[in-house]
Amino acid sequence: MALPQGTADRFRAVAEGFTAQVAGITGDGWDAQTPCTEWRARDLVGHIISWATPALEDVGVTVELSGDKNSDPAGAWREFTAVAQAAVDDPATADAPVTRGPIPGQSLARNVAGFLIPDIFMHTWDLARSQGRDVELDPDFAEKNLAGFIALGDKLRVGGSFGAPVEAPADATSTVRLMAYIGRDPRFGLD
Repeated sequence: MALPQGTADRFRAVAEGFTAQVAGITGDGWDAQTPCTEWRARDLVGHIISWATPALEDVGVTVELSGDKNSDPAGAWREFTAVAQAAVDDPATADAPVTRGPIPGQSLARNVAGFLIPDIFMHTWDLARSQGRDVELDPDFAEKNLAGFIALGDKLRVGGSFGAPVEAPADATSTVRLMAYIGRDPRFGLD
């Protein structure tokens, strides 16, 4: 089933996929290594919350979480997604320009659609693999992101956010080809 087209509905669907992975983590699972070499499972949650919060604050959204993203990543994630969802559900807030998002001067909705949703989407795979689980992401959205990354060429790797491409198996799914292209080991967590 394809992801919804509207930003608010797409955010909801992608966040629910990440939330499903969060819900399956307990105890030491939060300290499990992810395919992102410098991050443990809890760090993925912290990363998403930390880099998305300034854009939300720019449009007047208060992001005060009672759950600490380090000691209670699941609680912090639930609170954060509720705040972010309310922001993109409100047309005035979604249309407000941000100054600290990935696309300064553009609307919150554009920043969420262009960066936050794809980030959560890809980190869903990372989080699942940190727990030894396999997950297939929406194939159409995976293909769209892969095509966009390929079109960026060498610019994609500037700044070190993405690693060098890793060879994917010949029969790899869209999900695995996307993750391999951004430097993730297709076998991570399944060996």
